[in-house]
Amino acid sequence: MARFVFQDAVERFIVALEDALLLDIEAGRVNARKASQRGSSGGGLNVESRAIYRAIAVMSVAAWEDFNEQLVLAGFNYLKKSSSGVPANLDKWFPVKDLQSPGPFHVRKLYWAYFNLDPMPSWWFSFAARARDIGVDADWWAPFNDSREIEKRTRRGEDAAKWLDSLVKLRHATAHQDRRHFQQEPELGVATRNRGSWGATRYTAQNSIAVVTQLALCTVGALSRHLSCTGELRYSRALRSWQLSGSSLNELPQWPSS
Repeated sequence: MARFVFQDAVERFIVALEDALLLDIEAGRVNARKASQRGSSGGGLNVESRAIYRAIAVMSVAAWEDFNEQLVLAGFNYLKKSSSGVPANLDKWFPVKDLQSPGPFHVRKLYWAYFNLDPMPSWWFSFAARARDIGVDADWWAPFNDSREIEKRTRRGEDAAKWLDSLVKLRHATAHQDRRHFQQEPELGVATRNRGSWGATRYTAQNSIAVVTQLALCTVGALSRHLSCTGELRYSRALRSWQLSGSSLNELPQWPSS
């Protein structure tokens, strides 16, 4: 069976997120160690773990940026082989590497320039949230694939794009220390508002990983349908080993069924 045209882009994306997943585990160890030093069993956030969670958000956005670059290039090469109507120098006058910000506006512009495709209508995801964050008087926390109040923790189309834009703002504010991005409220699940800035917690950091992965799968599906690509994403061992909050990659709601 021929290798799926976008298999390499997806596998590279998962590898790019491995360090973020490892940092999530390490942050848990930091919190446990600090709690032990305090003589408390509490899992409160610490300066060190907050820094780790911000780093996870930055790395997730970086992985999303690289993924779109790789996916567009793979799609462009596929199109050149299957159609004579593609400008040979398209990648020269609209170079993929010029995608400096992977926010929804620039990402949509890139796919439209190459394929006349707007991927936004295909975007949807669920994210983790605490009960009280979504207006429920309870103490539970639900990961991205939990069924509790799922619609309150789901974003589609334009709302998904707004969530992504908020995550990219968190990345820019963290990486470039540009506090102008903190002047507005973050989208639910992206960050917490704290004295004129945005704070990162464990579940918002995990959201950054889970959401960009769900968006990547949506985008692969949209481009595959648009280009009428044959084949399908394979369940390789590397993809199966992805873990977050006890869930594997193929537990994502967008993961293609076998």
